Amino acid sequence: MSDAELGDLLRRLTPQVLGAVVRRYGHFDTAEDAVQEALIAAAMQWPKDGLPDNPRGWLITVASRRLTDLLRSEQARQRREETVAQWKLPEEWLTPAADKPPSDSDDTLILLFLCCHPSLSPASQIALTLRAVGGLTTAEVARAFLVPEATMTRRISRAKQTIKDSGVPFGMPPAAERAQRLGAVLHVLYLIFNEGYVSTSGPSLQRTELSAEAIRLARMVYRLLPDDSEVAGLLALMLLTDARRLARTGPDGALIPMAEQDRSLW
Repeated sequence: MSDAELGDLLRRLTPQVLGAVVRRYGHFDTAEDAVQEALIAAAMQWPKDGLPDNPRGWLITVASRRLTDLLRSEQARQRREETVAQWKLPEEWLTPAADKPPSDSDDTLILLFLCCHPSLSPASQIALTLRAVGGLTTAEVARAFLVPEATMTRRISRAKQTIKDSGVPFGMPPAAERAQRLGAVLHVLYLIFNEGYVSTSGPSLQRTELSAEAIRLARMVYRLLPDDSEVAGLLALMLLTDARRLARTGPDGALIPMAEQDRSLW
């Protein structure tokens, strides 16, 4: 597996792993730190030892162990030590059940709606989702909002703390709450897709892994809400736009005007 392929795999798995760990243990902010350390371990170990049979389960296990260590170091009281020591990883968190549809087995969708919690401002909803679900760095999110990175770091940290203080359980919200958050969810998915279609950072014009992730998440939302015209419209727009991706650039990476594009590649 090449470095690029490994990076794409880790990016795709990150929100799934973060969602599973937050679902099991809570502690959004600390869980994200633990997942990042698991990703670093994977990036160092997998190229040498080979890809594990269950990469997602491997990351969840390592992140959960690291989260346990972090919580033990932060909370020294004996009661917390005993509680953490008793935590075990159910098999269903490591491997989604075969009889469950993707929207049930992939915690990314739940994480998406969690990040769009109504207690957050629209700007904070979008920023947190781009960071936790979209896989953008804080610097990339800051550029998207045209603010300094330090400002965005504080905004994302406050958003995480707000979710923690709300005590909201990790699960798919009821239909009424989903409807309230849907606008923010669709806005975020559009921004993730747009960052992949015309990248604001890096040497490449496109970041296809982001566009693909946005389309994947949009498909999941569509399966959840198949009768919603806004969801269907966004997914259709993404697919129509992505259909021209291969014809947009030449071998040197330069943009090709639409009139000159090879339409057989659409």
